[in-house]
Amino acid sequence: MDLTRLRPVFEHSGPYLTVHAEVGRTTETAGAQQQSRWTTVRHELERAHADDRLVSEVGRRLQENTHAAGAVRRTLVATGDKVLLDDVQVGETHWPEVLDRDELPDLAAWAAAEDRAIPFVLVITDRTGADVQAYRALAGGLAAQETVTGETFHITKVPQGDWAQPQFQQTAENAWEQNARLVAGEARTLARRYGAALVLVAGEVRARAEVTRALESHDPGSIGTVVQVESGGRAEGSSDEALWDEVRAHLAAAEREADAEVAGLLDEARGRGEGAATGLDEVLEALRKSQVDRLVLDLQALSERTVTAADLDGVPLPEPAASSDDLPADRALLAAGALTGARLTVLPKSLARGGGASALLRWSEPPV
Repeated sequence: MDLTRLRPVFEHSGPYLTVHAEVGRTTETAGAQQQSRWTTVRHELERAHADDRLVSEVGRRLQENTHAAGAVRRTLVATGDKVLLDDVQVGETHWPEVLDRDELPDLAAWAAAEDRAIPFVLVITDRTGADVQAYRALAGGLAAQETVTGETFHITKVPQGDWAQPQFQQTAENAWEQNARLVAGEARTLARRYGAALVLVAGEVRARAEVTRALESHDPGSIGTVVQVESGGRAEGSSDEALWDEVRAHLAAAEREADAEVAGLLDEARGRGEGAATGLDEVLEALRKSQVDRLVLDLQALSERTVTAADLDGVPLPEPAASSDDLPADRALLAAGALTGARLTVLPKSLARGGGASALLRWSEPPV
């Protein structure tokens, strides 16, 4: 994930309030639980003498209906009287809820979920067109949808032996190919707009093959990997449940491949003796030089370690963190990564190496 989205948060002085709370409405007691949760947050804000306007705004956001199904977490980061980050994430998570006020925000739970979000485009096609849907993440809800309607005249081939068979046969072939190009064009547009890692093509067998061919024949490197999905379709009686089961399987495989690729790049760089920082001390040094391209972190492991502001000398940490001798390492590294334009991959320390802290570097320095 790109950490630059967090940069504006760290351009304000702390201390920061962080709330990472369940706001889903999946049970009969959800309303009462939300009210209880908000009461706890309000008391914390009042004890901290928070601005009345901030108290009111945080309460409004935590209690509003997100209209998202299932488990829903809302993350708020605020300082002074201003909310600096407000994000809703859908889906189950093992990370605990957060109510925190400290020198740096506690964004580990939010970052772990955000790193797992794989943007994708789903194409459900038949011979006459398609529904093309873009998702920023599997659980994040529909970001955009377009319906493509192609040519339908002579779309079905005539029986063998008909006097007009050759003409109609070619007409049908041309219509199928033209419709596939229209669908592929729309899928390509949405894939580029939302940075899709995958374009999943479902539907009628011939149609999805034509759409896949059209996607792969024109500038394939500009969009994510194209994968055919065998389940589901536009026809009546097609199973949405089977379709989404297969979509989830493809996304899980893509996540595993992405993690393995980053771990492989780390091992390769370590083997060459250049291009990587391994261990907390080396990563801190690389961040001081704005040398980090991608942080590879086990945020849970790093939450148990501390660093000082002096360890990140040169990184414009906000006050009071910039004068602190006791900063949780996970928070400090996220802040430094955001302020120096780094990306983040969250991995267990067995893959992240270095006790949970490694980095791929923008450049390597020659040995002294």
